[in-house]
Amino acid sequence: MKTTMKPEKYSWNEKDFDEMGWHDNRVHAMIFEKDFVLSFSIDYIYQWEKKLQGYWVAPAKLSFQNVSSLIIAISFQDMVDLIIEDISISNRRNTPNGVLLENEYLVKTNVGEIVFFSTGFEMELQQDPEFSQYQDLKTQRSALKIISK
Repeated sequence: MKTTMKPEKYSWNEKDFDEMGWHDNRVHAMIFEKDFVLSFSIDYIYQWEKKLQGYWVAPAKLSFQNVSSLIIAISFQDMVDLIIEDISISNRRNTPNGVLLENEYLVKTNVGEIVFFSTGFEMELQQDPEFSQYQDLKTQRSALKIISK
């Protein structure tokens, strides 16, 4: 059996939202970048392989642009891993200057929620997906990093 696959594409944005899913994606880092960008370094589950009882997983960067009204309500009291359970979109509105549209994003995790408004997102695979019996790339496991650039 091959251990890597070539995905149909390596980059997605908010237009692809309905085709995507982030359930059980491990977060390695939350990155607060300049120009109001919030990024997550994740193990993206590209495809579930039922017959082989495993997953095609790739490291990816999920970046939200023009982030505002950020609320982070997570608690690592009983858990040190940050796993995305779901990402949803609601409350589409004009930005305060009226130039762009923004959505409210809710990132539900195993230890709480992250809520913010954003004008959109991009997600880039950083390499071809690898086959794994786990829902993440065990070789990359490390403590969650919070980075400000």
